[in-house]
Amino acid sequence: MVLPAISVAGGEWKLIVDKDGITLFAREVSGHSEMQFKGVCIINRPLESVGSVLYDTASYPKWFFNCIEAKKIITENSSELHFLFYVAIDTPWPFEDRDVVYKTEVSLDFASGKVVISSIALKRAFIPLRKRYVRITDSENQWILEGIAVDRTRITFMNRTNVAGPFANLISNPGIRDTTIHSLKNLKKMLNHSDAAEKTGS
Repeated sequence: MVLPAISVAGGEWKLIVDKDGITLFAREVSGHSEMQFKGVCIINRPLESVGSVLYDTASYPKWFFNCIEAKKIITENSSELHFLFYVAIDTPWPFEDRDVVYKTEVSLDFASGKVVISSIALKRAFIPLRKRYVRITDSENQWILEGIAVDRTRITFMNRTNVAGPFANLISNPGIRDTTIHSLKNLKKMLNHSDAAEKTGS
């Protein structure tokens, strides 16, 4: 399967956060003014449980940082492993909210117990621009899920985004830094809560 072209020409990863079981790294990427961030954590849940949450786009507002809306866009070429994905993001005042349409590909490697979800923003206006939203057209992210035991999964989330608009150079790095680490925190919390509920039968 051909995955979207995720930037790999970057500098060395530098550790910037190591707290609450989550490590966050950052690095410069050739040809881009904004940084690429990578968050990593391990959760005591099977890979399938983590994958099902990431695949459930309707659940994103519950855990993806500042997500207002998320949905798949069905086209004649859509499949479970290839689809377009719309996300609207609440951007703190005084900036306008953002939205983006991603081309997403899912790669499954059952032999190694690994799932890779790669997304790259469309540059053309595939869906109409919305009032009071700034459309992001330069963004790429990747989720890597690795089953390291029957009930343990390593989650890696890499994200580089130019948030667009007149102040993009000021708000891209802090915004994506927060998005990366808080999305992992929220995902971990939600999955742990789900695990506890299953064990208690509630």
